[in-house]
Amino acid sequence: MISIDLHSHTTASDGTLDPVELCQRAQERQVHTLAITDHDTVAAHHFLREQALEGDLRLITGIELSTTWSGAEIHIVGLNFPLDHKDLDMVVKAQGESRRKRSHHIAERLARRLPDWNADQIFQKVLDVAVEQQQNSRHGFTLKPDEVQIGRPHFARWLINEGRCNDMDAAFRKYLDNSKIGNLKAFWPRMSQGVAWVRALGGTAVLAHPGKYRMTATKLRALLKDFKLAGGHAMEVQGSNHPQSQVEQMARYCQEYNLMASQGSDFHNPDYPWVDVGRLPPSLPSNLTPVWEGWK
Repeated sequence: MISIDLHSHTTASDGTLDPVELCQRAQERQVHTLAITDHDTVAAHHFLREQALEGDLRLITGIELSTTWSGAEIHIVGLNFPLDHKDLDMVVKAQGESRRKRSHHIAERLARRLPDWNADQIFQKVLDVAVEQQQNSRHGFTLKPDEVQIGRPHFARWLINEGRCNDMDAAFRKYLDNSKIGNLKAFWPRMSQGVAWVRALGGTAVLAHPGKYRMTATKLRALLKDFKLAGGHAMEVQGSNHPQSQVEQMARYCQEYNLMASQGSDFHNPDYPWVDVGRLPPSLPSNLTPVWEGWK
């Protein structure tokens, strides 16, 4: 099992483990280098600065930025930037405001289908779900309500709590897929802006999980070309549960566009063992340059 995982999430965004719990799980699974890449926030990294973690886990700063490109939502992972960079708060604030507007939009669309609720009530209940999840932390990791990042998984958990759905898949299928809640991409900056932000922070800009966008080969090549032209550094070549054929295809694209290679489980929840932290192939394809090769 590979020991470098550069894509993972905590309760600072839509994960279910607090930052310390995630680090402990990573160490239990023999991960020695971990990037926490919560959606549009670095709160977990600030918290971990004050913790005395046991073991020799190497933590890499990270963030996953939601952006848009050619009508698609594209995620850019920023890695290995200084946590005290003067512009980092600006990036987090801008993304946080976009995420709040997006969450209010989802609440409004849900309210049209749930006549017993109005949008403000739904938003508050979903925020309560996210806050409660953090307050259950055994290690004291809590954020102020206005700092909590709400995503569709929080809406799904609220729908389950209300008895509207039996599980997360049903919540997304019945209420939260794009055909039900409209164009969420309108709330995000362009992909080129996300890349520019990461570069301005002195970080490494990585195209996250390109195989998940369900694009044709022609469109994916266009995305990779624009990502490279925008100044992108690397792309994720392999993750948890990726078929070997997809890894080989991504490796070919990585070479074709002269990008470095990254990897990450995209871990969110220990209840999904097929996407567990550190659950990755034993090595990157040998003809690729690992994204971490130039890091000190």
